[in-house]
Amino acid sequence: MFTVTRSRIAAAASRLSSPLPIDSYLRLIDPLWSPTAGRTTTGPVIRGRIEAIVPETSRAATIVIKPGTGWTPHTPGQWVRLGLDIDGVRHQRCYSLTSVPNPADGCIRITVQAIADGTVSNHLVRTARPGTIVHLSPPDGDFVLPSAPLPPLLFVTGGSGITPVMGMLRTLADGPGIADAVVLHHAPTAEEAIFATELAALADRTPGLRVLTAITGPGAPPPDARVTEARLDRDCPDWRQREVWACGPAPMLADAEATWATADLTHSLHLERFRPSYAPAGEPGAGGHVRFVTSGTATMANGGTPLLEVAEAAGLTPAHGCRMGICHGCTTTLVAGCVRDLRDGHLTNEEGVLVQICVSAAAGDVELAL
Repeated sequence: MFTVTRSRIAAAASRLSSPLPIDSYLRLIDPLWSPTAGRTTTGPVIRGRIEAIVPETSRAATIVIKPGTGWTPHTPGQWVRLGLDIDGVRHQRCYSLTSVPNPADGCIRITVQAIADGTVSNHLVRTARPGTIVHLSPPDGDFVLPSAPLPPLLFVTGGSGITPVMGMLRTLADGPGIADAVVLHHAPTAEEAIFATELAALADRTPGLRVLTAITGPGAPPPDARVTEARLDRDCPDWRQREVWACGPAPMLADAEATWATADLTHSLHLERFRPSYAPAGEPGAGGHVRFVTSGTATMANGGTPLLEVAEAAGLTPAHGCRMGICHGCTTTLVAGCVRDLRDGHLTNEEGVLVQICVSAAAGDVELAL
């Protein structure tokens, strides 16, 4: 008596299905099946299909995705790395999950706000259609609530920073309930306040939830909308006794850090930053701090040294070939930051694109998948 695993069947079938791998045939039957689901690799390992795109505001939409083989339920507040092919190029971005962990329809949800010059965000909000296949990483992130019983909660959010918090609130509302929570949200206009209607309805039927939205307008927020002690004393007098989760624009988070530090309460402040704060792209010759994410190695680089040489000087052995930008053997994913092509001075700062590190140098701070 023995057990034949699916992987063994697939391996045997692969030998019989030459010249194409069995995966090519299986995807004709089930486009969401992946033989690498659940493995840790340098790329997405789970396939998903967009089922619906639901507008939230004039520039934000919720993307409903049916995940395929290998998806495991997330913890509210976590994010997923989404890979999307646009014009033959695969782009990757991280988005917070706004759905509950085990939705009845089996679909996960992310809510995306289109940003200026945002290739992926604009495509998802304005161009993508149901049926589009995407690539998903397993859920990740530690911006999550502690185990029950929960302390009194305060959420400080701005713009699309409401998305991980919405996942938390929906999960609490569907499960143990919301005993004591305050949401201080910030949006440039009332029309751009994501989930405004749902949050108002949730607060109306939930005695333990209070939602306040500050309209900040264009440019710098007015003084009474900044996250200061005076504002918190006015809108949430017991803020010092609450555990705080803050997510949103960098200036708002900087205010929060300063306020909680002044009150000697940094231990109760939990932050989620969608994008690290990088130095702006430099002029030719400007370098920056370089971090190689996979290896955990970090170093400084000037703006004239190829990043391949920077990596080698730091003790790494990246794959490479010609060292002249011809063979593409050294292409590496730009996780964040900006690089400059040493051949023509072209600047690249789009996260998730492949760059040739033998002919690219740091133009400000950089993170690479090495």
